Amino acid sequence: MEEFVDSVENQTFPLHPVDTQSAFLNIPTQFFFPNKTDDADFMPGKVLRHGFYKALARFPIMAGHLQADGKGGTQVVVDRNNLNMPEYLESTSDIEYETMQKRNFHWSAWPEGLATVGGITTAHAKEGVIKLANVHITRMKDNSGVVVFLNVPHYVVDGVGFFEFVSLWGEMCRNGHSERQFCFDRSIIADSIPSKRRPLNSATEQMYGGFSPLADWLAWLSPITRGWVLSKAQLSAGVSSSTFRVSRTKIDNLRAQVAAELPESERDKLTNAGVLAGLVSMMAAHAHRACDAERQPGRIASAVSSVWAALRSLVATKEAESRPVLMLGDLRMGLALEKRNYTGNVLMPFNTPCPVAVLEAPITPESIATTARIVTAIYSSIDPPLIGSFVDMITRNPRCFTRPMMYVDANPKIVTIVNELHFNIYSADFGYGYPEWACAVPSFFANFIAIMPSPPPGDDIVVNIIMKTDVLDKVVANEFWQNIATLIY
Repeated sequence: MEEFVDSVENQTFPLHPVDTQSAFLNIPTQFFFPNKTDDADFMPGKVLRHGFYKALARFPIMAGHLQADGKGGTQVVVDRNNLNMPEYLESTSDIEYETMQKRNFHWSAWPEGLATVGGITTAHAKEGVIKLANVHITRMKDNSGVVVFLNVPHYVVDGVGFFEFVSLWGEMCRNGHSERQFCFDRSIIADSIPSKRRPLNSATEQMYGGFSPLADWLAWLSPITRGWVLSKAQLSAGVSSSTFRVSRTKIDNLRAQVAAELPESERDKLTNAGVLAGLVSMMAAHAHRACDAERQPGRIASAVSSVWAALRSLVATKEAESRPVLMLGDLRMGLALEKRNYTGNVLMPFNTPCPVAVLEAPITPESIATTARIVTAIYSSIDPPLIGSFVDMITRNPRCFTRPMMYVDANPKIVTIVNELHFNIYSADFGYGYPEWACAVPSFFANFIAIMPSPPPGDDIVVNIIMKTDVLDKVVANEFWQNIATLIY
């Protein structure tokens, strides 16, 4: 750690309005490593710690303090005389690694306290500041394996940047050095956008521009106070999570059937992720419809959640002929930022209305094709002129970053989908091979679906679905889904 402190230079990272779009969320992730050879010196703690601080020296932003101006602007200040050092914890467990393995790494088999933070970005309980990195190394009983927990708030990285840091950490443990360079300069976003503009769809503009006093109030709060309010609002109350494995053979076959229902010019553009996005959107709609008649209003559990429920009703929309599906697009490819190893948060929430009649139609290759064409249009349309319009919109009103969250929370049938197949989730090799499994903490908020790669050497697709428990139960029981997906937990 001393070597890291000596390397730090005073600097300030002004965050871009794009950075704040998911700023109130963490990326709390567990990586599970088995000690397959009963190596007595398996993943030594000293090596992991030393490698972490060597990697941190390349990501100094993670040792800074957040400073917000109350108008939507935020910066990270790195002061070598007042560093916000990451939380780095180490512990041992009396649970054998095999115990978790047999349960497919279901969180009920994890050691207590494995994840030191949850999905909402809040202040550290003892220090009273928001840590920009949290680490917990848990060594399982008899050195049977190691679990690495890492969290970084979305303020400073998105999923791509997060896993780049994990990969760098592993490289530092293996080799002691790395030639890779990373970009933290937010100004390259503006520099990469041309003068030409293409308008956003009206649904996305309305999501950001509609009347939302609660969203404006949340944006005005400091990051610490906002985190406290959101943690008390019980956004994940009654929410459950299930993870599925979709075999490559089955999804390839389904994609071929769905593609056959599309115009010939569009067939080659259809991806497995697009098929799954269309399918899970329909499954969610079917599940919500089935639950509507039987669900009873829940009891409000606290004063904060009571006020929250009352205020969010102000922005709730009535059931209409169409229902939004929120697709998260990565701006890197549209602006060629991946070539510069840009690590900042560049997710763009794109609001896509889909006819309820389409979402609730019987699930067949033909209906999936119709839905997939609608909900995945963003993936083929993210280009610099469209990104420019999005950046213009959020730059004009930097405090608008809380509006998508409130929009989703106030409209509980909206599905949010993120395609993480390009994330290097399994690139963390600390010298003893890649993780056997990697996953986030169990629940963020309802109706969030992540499409992810499977552990190597497999090429299946992993789908994590988070919904209200009664809705998720009906998704798990969906007959079409059961024919292509296997429940992991």
